[in-house]
Amino acid sequence: MNNKNEENIKDAEFDLICEYIKIRYESNISQRELANRIGMAQSTIARMEKNMHSMSIGNFVKLLSALGYKLEIVGQEEQNGTKKIRNNIKSF
Repeated sequence: MNNKNEENIKDAEFDLICEYIKIRYESNISQRELANRIGMAQSTIARMEKNMHSMSIGNFVKLLSALGYKLEIVGQEEQNGTKKIRNNIKSF
């Protein structure tokens, strides 16, 4: 994989984590409470939120589901002559 692809993947992952954190804060749910809801260690959530740990898609989906959201895959959009992947997190 080339550096540009790796950079795009890191950017997409960062964007998803930021959106998830925003949702968790707006839901007024602590890391500990969320961890208890899904049977995950609070420290795992903390490391993921600090972008120190890449969480599996399955665990990320569990986090979103516990907050009333789901991850959705959408097509790429043309933007300024380049293709860009758009991440969507939608509520149920």
